[in-house]
Amino acid sequence: MSSNPTTRNATSNAHGHSHGSGPLGWLGAIFHLHGHGDEAAAGPGDLAGNTAEGIRTIWVALVALGLTTIVQFVIVAFSGSVALLADTVHNLGDFLNSIPLLVAFYVGRRVATARYTYGFGRAEDVAGIFIVASIVFSAGYILWESVGKLIDPEPIDNLPWVAAAAIVGAIGNETVAWFQIRTGRRIGSDAMIADGLHARIDGLTSIAVLIAVAGVALGFPVVDAIVGLVIGVSILFIARDATRRIWYRLMDAVDPRLTAQIRDYAMEIPGVAEVASVRARWVGHALLAELRLVTDESTDADTVTGRVRDVLRQHVRHLSTVTIEIDASGGGTDDRPTPAGPAGQRMTEAILPPRYQDPAAAVSAAPMGAVGLQYDATGEVAWDEMWGGFCELALAGGAPHRGTLLEPVPATTAMSDPERYAWVLSELSKGIERVTGRPAVASPQPGWIGMLCDSEEMAIWMLRAIVVENVTVRREDQTLWFPAGPDYRLDREIKNVITVVAKTNHYWEEHLAASAGAAQ
Repeated sequence: MSSNPTTRNATSNAHGHSHGSGPLGWLGAIFHLHGHGDEAAAGPGDLAGNTAEGIRTIWVALVALGLTTIVQFVIVAFSGSVALLADTVHNLGDFLNSIPLLVAFYVGRRVATARYTYGFGRAEDVAGIFIVASIVFSAGYILWESVGKLIDPEPIDNLPWVAAAAIVGAIGNETVAWFQIRTGRRIGSDAMIADGLHARIDGLTSIAVLIAVAGVALGFPVVDAIVGLVIGVSILFIARDATRRIWYRLMDAVDPRLTAQIRDYAMEIPGVAEVASVRARWVGHALLAELRLVTDESTDADTVTGRVRDVLRQHVRHLSTVTIEIDASGGGTDDRPTPAGPAGQRMTEAILPPRYQDPAAAVSAAPMGAVGLQYDATGEVAWDEMWGGFCELALAGGAPHRGTLLEPVPATTAMSDPERYAWVLSELSKGIERVTGRPAVASPQPGWIGMLCDSEEMAIWMLRAIVVENVTVRREDQTLWFPAGPDYRLDREIKNVITVVAKTNHYWEEHLAASAGAAQ
């Protein structure tokens, strides 16, 4: 277990990527809402401060959308553009959406009562229902008007004014979207994020209006109706994803990576033998968690509870309340993941080098995971200088990766943030090569990083040793493949993979040395 988990740099972003700003960012926002991606990001939460920030952001959105809508309605009256009407109606919908959201934030500030024991934060998610309903209405209205224009086209007058209004709409909506999405992610409000994405789509529709103006100017008035249809269909995608997002909140769903993160942090606290269960739920933009821990009999329950609560509040973003139930075990146990029974003991002894097979052999009391990161003169992690006595540390510490099995991410997830994923692969490659002296191998399939063994015998032998280390591994001829993902952290998943490689490679070298000695 880590000797000082509270000092760790928990900068992970479970979400793993961002769509950025501008037209490309808007397109990404249409077809890929973030879901719960930011729930597991590190950083403490301030519920009262977050609520106040949310209220300020909504007021800014109301003013900006109100001004934008007024300007566009005036120009629609003169121009008769369906594409601009679609944009303007959607702007009005965004303006109206923000009103129940603002009311919900004010209601959410009320303290809990004997009836509403969890407070009024869920009003925020109820407001999300109105947001989704307005998105669906906007899509239907725009599609209806666009079909009518397609059947009976009408000329557009005052093209320069229409273009100017579209530019105003793009700037106004992107400003609102930027504020709402940024604030929503920071405070953990899915309803605000959905409203911000709604505004961002309006920015995209404004750009589409410019395309319609260009089409009419070139003698193709049908472009106006076609653009309206495209906008309507695009909004349907937003409606689908926003519905999913609000449904998750109403049904107390959370990203499984969030509960895995909570479990991992709790397991690193000295005295915690097992995390029997983890439950989490959102109430508005506040996260609540419940844990049942199994502790060593000799451990003080109050001390463990306090340490777990402090670490979780420090590293799990938006976490406001932690409820912990303690179940004392029957004493300290060896948590090394070995198969049960005599057969399992024989398997473990067969893997260990001969000089470590004696149960009475003295080993270090510090697990490998307790070793902190060390850096060389260039600022890079000195993977080859961090540990001494790999096997002693491994025997004492059990599997380097605690909690759930470390598995490869899907190929789509691996490539969702190419820059970050490339950095993770580079760090894993450097670590593997420095601790083993063997070449790392790039995988044609995203989500993996390989190590080329000296022989197929070595690959098979190391595979047998790695299967008990709580890290996924597979073999192809002389190459062993280990998991990789863009959300891997330097002091967590990356370090754990390299630790597994280091200790099992050490086992192999000891095995070769013992075999050579026996042959002489």
